[in-house]
Amino acid sequence: MALRPRFVAAAQQAQQAEDGNGGGYDEDDIEAVKGMARLFAELGESYTALIAIGTWANVTASWYL
Repeated sequence: MALRPRFVAAAQQAQQAEDGNGGGYDEDDIEAVKGMARLFAELGESYTALIAIGTWANVTASWYL
C-alpha cells in the first residue's frame, strides 16, 4: 500500500477545508492522517541509530552489547 499518495491527498483535503474551499473532512480522515503521522514518526525514531552510527551492521551489533 502506497502511503505517500494517501497522506498527500488527506493533507490537501485538510488544507482546502481550513481555507474554506469546500470539501471538508470527517473524523475518519483526521484519524487516518494522525495514524500516518505516527507511522512516519516511528520510522524516524527507528532509523535514528542507523543515521547516527552509519551502517546497519553496526546498529545490529550494538543491540547485543
